[in-house]
Amino acid sequence: MPYRYQKQAHREPGGEVEIFEAYLRERGLKLTSARRQLLDLIFENHAHFTADDLFDQCRAQQIRVSKATLYRTLSILLDCKLLAEHDFGQGAKYYEHIYGHRNHYHFFCNVSKKIVEFRSEKIERLLDEVAEELGFLSLGHTLTIFGVSAECRDTPKGRALIADHEAREDDARG
Repeated sequence: MPYRYQKQAHREPGGEVEIFEAYLRERGLKLTSARRQLLDLIFENHAHFTADDLFDQCRAQQIRVSKATLYRTLSILLDCKLLAEHDFGQGAKYYEHIYGHRNHYHFFCNVSKKIVEFRSEKIERLLDEVAEELGFLSLGHTLTIFGVSAECRDTPKGRALIADHEAREDDARG
């Protein structure tokens, strides 16, 4: 599949620690052991995660960190552009580390909650063309496509979501 994006294959090694340390230093904050352990845990995994997922990982690996420290560290990582935050409509924010990775997009299955990452040069070119046509300087973008994956189409919930979508489309056509 030419479009699927494999983050681990595109990650530039190192650098996130130096960026994080410099960001903290500039603001008079300390690189505590809890913050460093969170940074390491986040960057060793290439999956999307929620704050609760990360807290559970900390517990499983016996990393002692409070939820307050976890949330403050996530906020710092977002501010220094090492993390991105996504809202997939599930009542929780999802995070992914982005340092050293090319821009990419997401398919989100509304049944299984599976996230599939992909990259498309065609989409990149189209967005550049539209931005130029409108006189807009793009500094970044996100794209999430919500739907039902091939594996979930024949499940009861998948069929119900598809039927509901088709009914709304019919209503919109008139």
